[in-house]
Amino acid sequence: MPRQESARMQEQTTQARKFIGIEELRPLPEKPRLPRRPPVIVFDPARCTGCSTCEMVCSQRNVDKVAPVSSSVKVVHSEEQGKNFAILCLHCREPLCMEACPVRAIDKDEAGIVRIRRVFCVECGICTLACPEAAPLQEPFTGRMRKCDLCDGDPLCAKHCPEDALHFYRGKALGWIRLLRWPVQLVSFLLLVVVLVGTFCSFTAGIVSLPCPTGTLQNIASTQTLVLVTLASALVLIGITILFGRVFCGWVCPFGFFLDLVGSVVPKFGLPKFLKSRMIKYGILAGAVGGAAGLGFQPFCTVCPIGSICRSYGPGGVIKGAELAIVPVIAGLELGVRRSWCRSFCPVGAVLALAAKIGIIKIVIGAHQCKKFSCMQCADTCPMGIIDREALREGIAPKIPMDECIMCLRCVDTCPYQSAKIRFRWQKTIPGEVKAWTYS
Repeated sequence: MPRQESARMQEQTTQARKFIGIEELRPLPEKPRLPRRPPVIVFDPARCTGCSTCEMVCSQRNVDKVAPVSSSVKVVHSEEQGKNFAILCLHCREPLCMEACPVRAIDKDEAGIVRIRRVFCVECGICTLACPEAAPLQEPFTGRMRKCDLCDGDPLCAKHCPEDALHFYRGKALGWIRLLRWPVQLVSFLLLVVVLVGTFCSFTAGIVSLPCPTGTLQNIASTQTLVLVTLASALVLIGITILFGRVFCGWVCPFGFFLDLVGSVVPKFGLPKFLKSRMIKYGILAGAVGGAAGLGFQPFCTVCPIGSICRSYGPGGVIKGAELAIVPVIAGLELGVRRSWCRSFCPVGAVLALAAKIGIIKIVIGAHQCKKFSCMQCADTCPMGIIDREALREGIAPKIPMDECIMCLRCVDTCPYQSAKIRFRWQKTIPGEVKAWTYS
């Protein structure tokens, strides 16, 4: 939550406390360690017929009789779109209702379920005003607040929906992409650092050579000679990037793997604004090529952290300490922002970003299952920081700049709603996507 919004919510909560006449609050509950994928009910408006079965079974559980006004889920019909929509709690990652409650009657348990603690609730209705979905429902006659609690992990609405418009995801599952990416990164690191022989601008295995595209450009500029074999080999990586995106950065690059390890344990303190520009890497690329033309050798290759790591293990097993000194310096940027080197400074990434601009695949977020403001796990997990949190907060599907995406697929792996998808560039929409809908 942005600081301005949090401060505004705290001020409103303080005013509500004074209005209700409550001076003392119960102790603020500790934030639980939540599962990576919290449980959630996903609603598909394309399947809903408006039969209200969900309301009936929910009210039966709540008050032991069929009384839709006592249900924790409400079905409403949109005349404009001709579809039915379900209002129910999404158990947000950062619940606004919990922030707004003046008596702290709402908390989240270790399973990720947001609950109203009846003994503390004063039925003021402020939680409904704070919720983007207006999910906490107030009974019209009794004034009692009700909110979905997922039936303690076995929601009846999803179990009894005759059209399967409601689906319950239990969460806590480890995504297969994560289980695959780390071994691939580790194997790539061992291959490029230990097995293959690294030169200033390429990796070599027998007679096969894979030159660095940035090193190739510097070599051409410094020698004023175009070697077709070297250029063709460098274009292999460019071709892979056009077909699959910047997979080298997300799955293969040894320094990227090193940064992922460092970034998983060090705290973040932020970077000055002038160091966050993603255009810096293009300036470094231009300076490296221009410097090579003027100096007659490859200046960036001497300090390249990717090359330094790959050359650290040579035939004699001697680590070149002076050359490796650049690695901790650049790794220190991880104290500011995750993958800061990849975001703003890496000229190899700049070359691959130019190739990714004309790539044939893309990542799209925002199918009708996406809850945007209530989740934002994709924005939290993205190491490149390219998923617009404000767009999600406004309920707008963010546009992913594929030149900055490293195709790590963390967003696809993490999304509990299966709303982050890989698509071809010419596919304009996500199958099943519906227009945004609001209610009053």
